[in-house]
This record gives sequence, structure tokens and C-alpha cells, in this order.
Amino acid sequence: MDVDTRRVVTTLGDINVDLGFMLPHFPREGDDNPATTVHWGGGGSGLNMAVAVGRLGATPYVIGRVGNDLAGSFVLQTARAHGVQVSAVQVDPVAATGLCGIVVTPNGQRSFMSFRGANIYCDASTVTSSLIRSSRILLVGAHALLDDPQRSAALHAMELAIEQGCAIALDLCLPAVRMARRLIVRLLPQLWLLTMNEDELRALLPGQNIPQAIDSLIGSGVRHVAIKRGAQGCSVASVDGGRLDVLPPAVTVVDTTACGDAFSAAYAWALAHGLDLSESATIANLMGALTATRHGAVEAIPKSDDIRSRLSTAINERLWPANR
Repeated sequence: MDVDTRRVVTTLGDINVDLGFMLPHFPREGDDNPATTVHWGGGGSGLNMAVAVGRLGATPYVIGRVGNDLAGSFVLQTARAHGVQVSAVQVDPVAATGLCGIVVTPNGQRSFMSFRGANIYCDASTVTSSLIRSSRILLVGAHALLDDPQRSAALHAMELAIEQGCAIALDLCLPAVRMARRLIVRLLPQLWLLTMNEDELRALLPGQNIPQAIDSLIGSGVRHVAIKRGAQGCSVASVDGGRLDVLPPAVTVVDTTACGDAFSAAYAWALAHGLDLSESATIANLMGALTATRHGAVEAIPKSDDIRSRLSTAINERLWPANR
């Protein structure tokens, strides 16, 4: 694999086509609500995170599975158009491409109704030692831990990452915390970075407030923890004792789809470049906030110029060195 291993990031997670409905209020059972806007495009945690790190200068690869259908062709074309390498994406001959229906209310809050489809059948055949060896970070979306064979593929990738010295970052989701909590707890000592929102934190460590939960996670062996807190920004911590709350930039929120994925990818990429907690949180908050100002997932993730214009010269030089 003829790539610059300093810049390769591999993501493993769902690859979907998203169909988003902007509604005046969340529907009740049996209700009939006209949508004000409809948006469709590429999505899924694996693809979203790959696009986000690509925006920050990485060479992104995604491991996943799509169906042999129009949706699969569309989402692969979308991935390529956004600079994502799809050589490790499998095409299922039977199962349909994953689809996610998204209801977005006027405050920008989104609710998901997901059909995981071919994602579940992602196997370990394209999780190669050479790809993981070439990667600086392995970013795993926790939906990949829900069902086999995708779960086995994710665990195999993590085993290879440990063998090859590749940093592992896991981004949680509520279904995984609810259905695979014991597995997640067993994985904690292997994680370089764990990211989650407040709902996921409460499900993972019920009864603990944010400082207590951070201490528990760091004590379990996680090197870095980032908790996504929406309009309150984030709370971040590291094994060396650093603890920090960082506020996000003020933006007009229209759709929070993919904000968490963009945040997690940006935080991991910033840490990998040696930025401190404050700088890493600033970049991650910015990525999440700017994503929230646009409808959709992949298409909403901000372009490189939008990000760079809002960062300091020092951070820009670290993430986009002039001699690349």
C-alpha cells in the first residue's frame, strides 16, 4: 500500500443512505405530518467519520458493507466524491444497503429510524494487516459491535490494531451501550480514545455524574475521554490528569445529524497530531457545530477552508503542514 502512513485513518462502521425529514414537531403515533423539507444523501458513522478526518487532511479508508443495489452504488459514489477510499468496502449480493430515516424538528434535534441491512454482514475479509499497519488511527463506530459478523470484523480490526501499534478510538451509540455494554467495558483498557454523548454516558455508567464517570473510564484504562454535550460543548480528559470543559462556537442549529461523528473524528485527529486537550476540543467543537448548520450528514460536514479559516495559525500549521 503506497500511502503516507502518517496521514491514513481507517474507519469501521455503518455506511448508509440517509433520508431526512424536517418536521414542525415530532409525530405522534397515527399522526399525519407534512415535512417542510426532505434531504437525502450519504451517511452512517463509518462514512461520516471518514469524510470528517479527510476534511482535516487525513487519507481516509472505510471498512464496511453495502448492498448490490442503487443505494449502494449511490453511497459508494458519494464516498469517492468526498475523498474516501472504498477499496475495503464489501458489496453484499443479497442484503440491501443500510437506510436511515431521520426526523429533524425545528430545534435541529434528530431522531433515527435505522435499517442496518448489509452493514450487519460486514466480515473480516477486507480487514487486512496491511491496511491497519498503514493506519495512524482505527476509528470504530459502536454500531459495529451490535451484530455478527460485523462485530467479529470490528474486534478483529481492533486486535490487529493492538498488534500493529495503531491507536484505537471508539465512538459510542445508545443501541451498543444497551445491547453490548459488557463487551464495551471489556474493551476499555484497549482504547486510546473513547467518545460519547451524555445520554450514552448515563447508560454506560448509570448514577455517575460527568467527573465521576471520567474518573471511572480513565481508571479502567482508557487514555483519552471526550463527552459531547451539545450546546455546552464538551468535557475532555486524559490519563495524565488533564480535565477540561470547553464551550463551542455559537451557531444557528438546523440539523444535528452527523455532528457527533464529525466531533469524534476531529478530536481523534487533533490528538494524533499532538495538540493539547484545549486545542483538540476546540477543533472538535468547531467541526460538530459547523455540521449542525447544514442539513444532512456527509454533505453537512464542513469543507477544509471553512474549518481552517476559524482556527489559529499555530493549529493550522500542525494539521496542514506547509511541506506536505
